[in-house]
Amino acid sequence: MTNQYAAANVGRKVVVPSTLKESRKMVTRADVEGWVIRNRIVHTDMEIDEIEDIIKRTGNLAPIFELVRLFSRGEISRAALTLFLPRAWVGREANSQVPVETWRAMFEHIAYTEDGVVLPRPRRTVRAYRGATEANREGLSWSLDPGQAEYFARERQAPRDRTGQVWVVNIPADRVFARVVEGMEKEIVADVRDLRILRVEQEAQLPTLRWWSRR
Repeated sequence: MTNQYAAANVGRKVVVPSTLKESRKMVTRADVEGWVIRNRIVHTDMEIDEIEDIIKRTGNLAPIFELVRLFSRGEISRAALTLFLPRAWVGREANSQVPVETWRAMFEHIAYTEDGVVLPRPRRTVRAYRGATEANREGLSWSLDPGQAEYFARERQAPRDRTGQVWVVNIPADRVFARVVEGMEKEIVADVRDLRILRVEQEAQLPTLRWWSRR
């Protein structure tokens, strides 16, 4: 079954397992097809089989270490990585054992997504904020909300580290890998290396931007 799967199935209800044991037991090929179609991921029959196999082998809907292993060996399809990676990113631990370089390489390999759904990439530059120490200011995770960045600068640094501050940057559209706007955070995942990153107090020095748009 390819991406021309019957449109009548797009709106079908998909049951998401709540435990690893249930993942192995409950996930069917129809579930996988439903997730892939709902997320607008271009796929083939073989890629559906691949995704189903990964879930059943790992018992995990966001198997980050398996993704890293397969990606490092060139043994995972773009469709499978596009389905799993945004979920793995949202569910990652604060001190992820996966190096930022590996996250970046995997995001570079997949389609642009918003809340896991493949969409056309916006064309305009976006302004984003990050709460971090100076050493970590070039991380992948940025917020569209300066207040959220302030919270991370103040509350989400290493124990007893009081050097976190808010950074601001204008990010070209082709540097943005994904947006995550479900829930409280308004996050974008982006490669900001070599961009002009300033302390928020210097924000006025950055060029004024127009609204985020796909036009």
